[in-house]
Order: sequence, then structure tokens, then C-alpha cells
Amino acid sequence: MLGQILVSLSVVAVGYQMLRWMQPTPSVYGKKVVIVGASSGIGKSLALEYARNGARLILCARRELELSEVSKECSKLNEHTAQLVVGDITQSTIQQQLYDSAMQHFNGSIDYLVLNAGAITVQQVVDLWDMRQKDSSNELRAPSSQAAARANQAMRQVMEINAFAPITVASQFLPMLAKSQGAIVVVSSVAGLIAAPTRSLYTASKHAVNGFFSALRMEVQGMGIGVTIISPGTVDTELRKSAVDNDPNAQTPVSGSQRGKMSPERCARQILRAAALRQPSLVTPLPYWISVVLHTFAPGLIEYLARRKYGLP
Repeated sequence: MLGQILVSLSVVAVGYQMLRWMQPTPSVYGKKVVIVGASSGIGKSLALEYARNGARLILCARRELELSEVSKECSKLNEHTAQLVVGDITQSTIQQQLYDSAMQHFNGSIDYLVLNAGAITVQQVVDLWDMRQKDSSNELRAPSSQAAARANQAMRQVMEINAFAPITVASQFLPMLAKSQGAIVVVSSVAGLIAAPTRSLYTASKHAVNGFFSALRMEVQGMGIGVTIISPGTVDTELRKSAVDNDPNAQTPVSGSQRGKMSPERCARQILRAAALRQPSLVTPLPYWISVVLHTFAPGLIEYLARRKYGLP
């Protein structure tokens, strides 16, 4: 009986999603777009997709060389030259530079603020805190002061990048968005909706950002500001290689999907469309969206599948 209910819900969910796909995508030609985290992966693909569709761009990222290359690629697709802000978006000086650039080049009015900068963690908590006994037993030991300090640094870093910085930048740009009745686009993760093993700190940061921007959406709706939260599944980017808690001495590859990854280009196309349609949320690709729906009714099943995906018993 439960199986039939879950199948029926899945069919309804797919049908609803197909109706969304049939809607035409509104034009973004000439729209003023600020993208944070635009030097690689989803952010780079978003910059190119917006440029291809005629948008005007301000791009922000830490890596100057990579960001400059993205700008050059955008120039081949678009008559407008992308403005660049180079630096760490967690720093208040860079946040101010980004704000000042929008004031100068976009006359204090933007249509889309895309918050894409992010960091990931890839270790189980017991490994991050170095709690396993040397004899491989299931007994755990208290973390040493050194391990605790290392873990706390990783925790603060991932929360700064994934939650605190997007929240702060969004607050700074709210007046500009209210002026144009624009939209905030937050690139979160399915991990912000369903916890992922080996991604505990990452999951916590994404749950935080999802909670904040879901509440903000309700608060600013009356001002004409939209908020779209994007929750991709596994996307084929280099994010895991730069994990803030990476263990350089690890002998095994980072756990997670090794196949069936979504391309950042496809993800970017879907994000542009969802934002233009002012969808409150987008979970992609479709199997992950079905998983989110089923998690409400069968959390044990989805957690079992999550453990399997990450190689846990």
C-alpha cells in the first residue's frame, strides 16, 4: 500500500514538473545581473548563459586569472563588457566593492543578484574530529585540542562562505532590488533539504541558507522582490577538490557520486529559467526532486539510499 502511494506521488510530482517545463522563458536581454562566485563551475556557466542571452554583468570571485578568462568568453557572446570585482566575498571590503560597482555601473538598480560562491566539507564528523581508535574498533575517543581547533576552523569557514556572506550581501543589495523589483537567486544544494552523510558541516550551512532565504522571500514579497532557491544534486564541478576539510593524506577518493553528474552548463540554463520565471525554488535534476518529495513520506528510505550513495553501511 505504501509503495503504491509513493509511486502515485512520484507520478503527480513528475506531471507538475512537466507543466513547469512547458512555460516559455522570459527574456533577460539587457537585464542587470550580479554574479558572486563566477570563476568556475556553475558560476562560470551562469555568467556565460546570461551573456549569451544579452544580460549586462558584474562578476565577482577570488581568482583573478580565471575570472578574467570568464569575462573574455562573455565578451565573445555579448556586446556588453562584464565588470569584475576580484576578492573573497566573505570580506567586508570586497562586499563593499561589489556594492560600489553596482552603484557605479548599474546606477544603483539591479535585476538579479546571483549568490553562487560556496565551499564544501567531505569528511565524516568522527574523522574530522579524529575520534576513531587506532585499532579500528567502533569505540570513539574525545577529540584532541588540535583536532577540535582544525574542525572548528573548517566549520567557521564553510558557514562564512555558504551562509553568512550570502546573507550579508543580500541585505546590502535589497534597496537596489526593491528599486527594480528584482530577484535574489541563491545557489544552495539538495543537501540543504536532505542531510548528506560525510557532508555534515556542509549540510548545516546549506540548511541555514535555505531557512534564511525561505523566510526572506515571505518578508520581501510585498516589495516586489523575488527569491529563488536553487538546490542542485551532484554537479560535475571541481568543488570537492577544494573542500575546506580535505585530508591531504587520505588514501581513498572523496565519497559521493562518481557518475550521472549534471553538467554545469545544463544546470545554468535551468537556473536562468527558474529565476526568470520567479520560481520560489528549483530542485534539479528530476530524480533529486522526487527524492525531496519522497523524503517527507519515507525518510528512512531516502536516508538508506543516501548512505548507499556515500558508501556507508
